[in-house]
Amino acid sequence: MKLSFQFGLLLAQSLLAFTVAAYPNPIPGSDNIEVRDPAIYYNPDTKKYFVFSTHEGVKIFQSKSITGPWERTGSALPGKCSVIDLPGRCETWAPDIALVNGTYTLYYSVSAIGSADSAIGVAQSPTMEEGSWTDLGEVIRSGPGLNYNCIDPNLIDDGGLKLTFGSYWDGMFQIPMNDVKTPAEQLPGVHLAGNGGRPAEGGFVYKSPDSPHYFMFFSDGITPLLGAQDHPPAGKEYKVLVGRGESPTGPFFGKLGNVLTDKMDPPTGSLVLGSHDNVYAPGGQSLFRDPVSGRDVISYHYVKLSDPIGGPSYLGINYLDFSSGWPEVVDLEPVQPAPEEPAPTPTPEPAPEPTFVPTPQPTPSSCSKKMRSRSRQ
Repeated sequence: MKLSFQFGLLLAQSLLAFTVAAYPNPIPGSDNIEVRDPAIYYNPDTKKYFVFSTHEGVKIFQSKSITGPWERTGSALPGKCSVIDLPGRCETWAPDIALVNGTYTLYYSVSAIGSADSAIGVAQSPTMEEGSWTDLGEVIRSGPGLNYNCIDPNLIDDGGLKLTFGSYWDGMFQIPMNDVKTPAEQLPGVHLAGNGGRPAEGGFVYKSPDSPHYFMFFSDGITPLLGAQDHPPAGKEYKVLVGRGESPTGPFFGKLGNVLTDKMDPPTGSLVLGSHDNVYAPGGQSLFRDPVSGRDVISYHYVKLSDPIGGPSYLGINYLDFSSGWPEVVDLEPVQPAPEEPAPTPTPEPAPEPTFVPTPQPTPSSCSKKMRSRSRQ
């Protein structure tokens, strides 16, 4: 009986996780922007959206609207390289952006594919524009022989700073921070999700103002990016999963009640976004609350099913809704920023009134006096 129940539970979870859903397509305007692991944010002072992407010292794209057009405006790190002395310092990965005490704070990864000799660095800027960033260097580091890998950072500020990180190996972990650069505890911290080397990565802890819960988003599966020779088996491709908890430190559970740290196949976690239409293997997600629309936004990369295998990945952006108790990708009309009011035309200074200067009268002569005298006689 117990075996039958467990089998039924696994079957139900499998169907729940991998049934193709009717997802809306990405918000128009971003589908030709090549990115990987995008992190999105908005600067209300300059009224610009920013997207940060893997490679070249963290690529920067910006736009006046969430629907684009998006413009590549440079890189965040000075010289397109991190100050961290590790292989991959000029091919920085998986950025994360947050606003901490009024300063834009960018975390990034330095590593090489398949290596645990990795580090997470941090940079700060007052505006997010290229040329405004200061690279503060290393925050945490991992090495060979450890059960965790210091890549894929994500910061949540919930009355205290907490840094989530990790990929493959034994999964994703979280440590409290004294400040943006200084861990408050020794690594690896609290185990949040993943186990046993499964292809789970990109942990992102998020709380929507519309929900009382905390959510742990992560990417799971194989991503057929540049250089891939074939698509992974059906259902094994990259996808966005989520768990729900009552605290930013977890534990987080899928819809069927399994904790995200369980070692299961299919993996625990509930499906948020999978392949659909021409969108294949979405993942590498980030989230933020858009002040323009007042909605929750998810950004991610995906490959186009119509492209040859091994092609580039593109920027995807969608709105999320949490009203059901779980995040759902929804099809809503994008909200555009209010048009900028034209600068007022300066009122011209009134012309000064002319000053009246009386014409001087001639001094009467003695002759004229005599004439006036005669006229009165």
